[in-house]
Amino acid sequence: MNAFSIRLSNGLRVVGSHIPDSEVEAVYVFYNVGAKNERDGIYGGSHLVEHVLFRSIKGLEKSIDELVEGVGGYFNGFTTYDTTAYVEVLPVDKAELGFMIEAKRMKDALFLENEFELERSIVLSEFDMNENDEEARMMLTASRKMWDSHPYRHMVIGVRRDLESVKRDELYNYYRRYYNPSNAVLVAVGGLTRSSIEKLAELHFSSIEPGEVKGDVEPWDEQFNGIIKVTMRGSTMVPRLLVLFKSPGLHNAQGFSRQLFVDFILIGDKRLAYGLTASEPASIPRFARLYRLVEEGTASSVYASYELTYMNGPYGIVLRGVKDPDKAYNRLIEVILEKPNADEVNNAIARIKTRLINTLDSPSKLGQLYGVGELFANDPEHLVKLMSNAQYLGAEDYVNHVEELIKSAVVVYYG
Repeated sequence: MNAFSIRLSNGLRVVGSHIPDSEVEAVYVFYNVGAKNERDGIYGGSHLVEHVLFRSIKGLEKSIDELVEGVGGYFNGFTTYDTTAYVEVLPVDKAELGFMIEAKRMKDALFLENEFELERSIVLSEFDMNENDEEARMMLTASRKMWDSHPYRHMVIGVRRDLESVKRDELYNYYRRYYNPSNAVLVAVGGLTRSSIEKLAELHFSSIEPGEVKGDVEPWDEQFNGIIKVTMRGSTMVPRLLVLFKSPGLHNAQGFSRQLFVDFILIGDKRLAYGLTASEPASIPRFARLYRLVEEGTASSVYASYELTYMNGPYGIVLRGVKDPDKAYNRLIEVILEKPNADEVNNAIARIKTRLINTLDSPSKLGQLYGVGELFANDPEHLVKLMSNAQYLGAEDYVNHVEELIKSAVVVYYG
């Protein structure tokens, strides 16, 4: 790892890393704003703002997709509970385009009324897709049982009534409030040298006013102990069981490393970065411990649902094809609590090392880790270190962690 971090005079943190012989450059800007910063009336606003910021921007002669795809590049954006991020992956000789786009996106989005309404309709369509997804509804039900007022109780997509009623001006002001250099991290990973990254950052971002508002939130949680069970009725042909736990967020470095280690035993992996998208399916492979539930007939399939969060966040395990929900839940807990043997520990450590290598070789994945690490720990290599620390844990660490993890859960049966 050779990441460096500097700060421009306007407060923008710039993180860079040179990968020799890389033919591409991943250019990100991470903003410290997400669902955690929303309130009643604008739930879902961070994600809607993200959508609008792919529309008209003053100073861009063409649309972002025409600019980026026109030189053979790729672009994307995503919103989480804690952050909003944008990325362009470009040929190294076209990397300046990413710096230029992100500087203009930071201050010059136009929020045209017709484009705002178009993106509102698109987001509402996404919301409806979630509403029609049985497992998404299970997750929302569980989250609202687990939290009463915490911002994680809502899905990142938001609340329909707010998405329908929020005004253009209100979200434009939200954009102007949080999209500023002092609340952002610029990341460039790939073939550019350090001097090139510093020059391009200074050229395109140094003239932007610093801004005063930051999206920092002091980590907090609501007390929740015991097991809550909920039954949902529907016409599903595949009965499902969701068990939602709270797993340690990034603010708890030791707990987060332990959760990583637990994941590599229970579900076979833990993807901290997702290439060019915000998420990907977390299907459980045959070699992972929880696949036993399929082999023995407790469920027809099993997967895990989780988010990379700053505060303690939702960690769900979904069993499909469940015949007896109580029996399935009890068996799941038995399997989780079993102390790992030497082979399980050694195999998990080997997979952690492999995942680290795969991540460090990818500019887009490494850019994500660096951005989140700098944003929340003032250290671009923070997440890489936490993953590295996980390979030094053992069976006792596993047992101590899962014994705490299972003390509180929301169990939702849909059948």
